[in-house]
Amino acid sequence: MKTIKNVVLTGMLMISLASFANDNFYNKDGNVTISKENEIVQVSILNTMNASYQLYIYSEEGTLIYKGRLGSNISLGKAFDFQTAQEGTYTFKLVTNAGATFVQDVKIG
Repeated sequence: MKTIKNVVLTGMLMISLASFANDNFYNKDGNVTISKENEIVQVSILNTMNASYQLYIYSEEGTLIYKGRLGSNISLGKAFDFQTAQEGTYTFKLVTNAGATFVQDVKIG
């Protein structure tokens, strides 16, 4: 039953991500996706390992502008509106409770 649930959730995640056609970034395992469309950045995680995720966003100058816990559910996500943000490159850093990290730079503007 858990396998079927994971397959269904994976399919739903892939379909929802297909709508983000501009900038998509994936980690090597394919479970973390950061997408950008019209200055909206979407962070999506297919959490097959049931890890707890923390998200940090840094400005181009290295200033921490967001720190938040995404949780440990099987499917995690959060959207950020950068339409009024200063142009530049922002660093998105995801860290699990096991210490695994995923870092991706996203250009705004």
